[in-house]
Amino acid sequence: MSTIIDLRETSPNHWQAKYQGNYGVYTIRINTDGKRRGNFSCSCPSDYYPCKHIPIIEKAIAERIAKSDGIRKSGTGSDISAEELLGKLTHKELYDFTAGLIRNNPDLTSAVFLEFSEKIENKDGNKYAPLIRRELENLQIDADDYYDEDYITIDVLDEWVEKAEQYLQEKKSSEAVLIAQAYIEEFADWLQETVDRDLIDWISDDYQSRPFGILEKAAADPQVDARKLYDYCMAEAPKERYSGLYMTDCFSDVLMKLAAEVNPEAFIDMQRKLLDGVGDRSSYEAEKIIRRIVDFYTNCRESKTAWQYVEDNIQIDSFRRMVVEKRIKQKKFSDAKKLIHDYRDAKQGKYRTDIWDDYLLQIARGEKDVPAIQSIAYSFIKDSFKDQYYRIYKSAFSAGEWPERFESLLRHYNSRNNFWSDSAADLLAAEGMAERLIEHIEKNISLEKMEKHYTCFVTAFPEKTLALFRTAVDRYAEEHTGRDHYEHIINVFKKMKKIPGGDAAVENMKRQYLVQYKKRRAMIEILNRK
Repeated sequence: MSTIIDLRETSPNHWQAKYQGNYGVYTIRINTDGKRRGNFSCSCPSDYYPCKHIPIIEKAIAERIAKSDGIRKSGTGSDISAEELLGKLTHKELYDFTAGLIRNNPDLTSAVFLEFSEKIENKDGNKYAPLIRRELENLQIDADDYYDEDYITIDVLDEWVEKAEQYLQEKKSSEAVLIAQAYIEEFADWLQETVDRDLIDWISDDYQSRPFGILEKAAADPQVDARKLYDYCMAEAPKERYSGLYMTDCFSDVLMKLAAEVNPEAFIDMQRKLLDGVGDRSSYEAEKIIRRIVDFYTNCRESKTAWQYVEDNIQIDSFRRMVVEKRIKQKKFSDAKKLIHDYRDAKQGKYRTDIWDDYLLQIARGEKDVPAIQSIAYSFIKDSFKDQYYRIYKSAFSAGEWPERFESLLRHYNSRNNFWSDSAADLLAAEGMAERLIEHIEKNISLEKMEKHYTCFVTAFPEKTLALFRTAVDRYAEEHTGRDHYEHIINVFKKMKKIPGGDAAVENMKRQYLVQYKKRRAMIEILNRK
């Protein structure tokens, strides 16, 4: 039986629920002020957005809030709200009451620290570090978190990031920086010392990158000491606690933005040391570091130095492509071809041919090498029709040559008998051969083909088009069930109605389906509604 197992406000305006659904227990999170919905998530498998559980939980939240607001009975029998009653308390009464509540209520204790931590004096170390550390140490990741969701969410970190964002908006950037730094250090320690290594993959990388986003935003505030922030990142990044974590890259990204005005030489030296620690200079790790150096010099408007790094590292595929593209733009076709062929020789077939063949096609067109254009363009369309390359292929033949090449290509497509692709129909449509196209589709009928190509022949053959649509829709209705498919049929009916005689044809089909599929309640409902 579907029911709400648990509903609680984890922090102001942040609610979490456990819901027993048809396929297990779902975790639902909603941010709301009681009137408007903010961010939300549900771990159920529904394709609908939002799923049906979100409004159910919203209603429960509204009832909870209304019930709380509705408790108003005074000793004299007159109505009074809880807020008004609190206003009548002395400071000591309110303090004693609150202290008693938080003494044995961890959630309320955390909410108090989250809301009022700014008032804590920052004496020894970072005042936010022990608060975040305690929350992480008390965090329990249960089986539902592991198996029922795409990734594990950590509410306490979400809440501290939102608090830092709030401080940024209030121009309290120094507080935001302290939260981000405490988050970075404590979360890294928690990941390395507490979390099962296999479980780290189930925690979104966003949790590692988000505090660095706070640092970048804070750095834009003139009141923040950029040098101090830079020195913090330079000193913190090499520490063992970040080994193997995405945070290492995040530190470098923040440093890159700060280095131009603070200490560019030290930043580049750091990246070179990181690069020296990478054994394979063609690896993804090497590419990340070199690209960071390239981006840094580009941002500093030192384009020649940036480009030199690209040309010196063409062992990396993306950099080689950049160089090839530049050589083609400069019309240095021989140089570009050498770069491509050297790459192919080194890879010995272990590469994506389409990327490099596309470059060779650009070169062939630049050199007006007709045989090469024909050969390379054909390689792109021989397995399936692609309009862009078909047009290039066709342009490489004279008007007298093309009819023979067209028939040869059509025979090739028909001989493949590929049931998931209909390149023959695409080719006929591209050539504007309406009569041959409609004959082809009649022999290979499907609703997908009809919807894709009917506009090519409907003007010349309206009656035949309606007849083919009916055959295609009849087969589709027989083979598919479910609301999405029934809605699809309705959309096809709308297209059919725009064809002369379409209104009568559609009404006839509806009457037939209401009888033929009378046991399909969803279909009957949709047909009657539309």
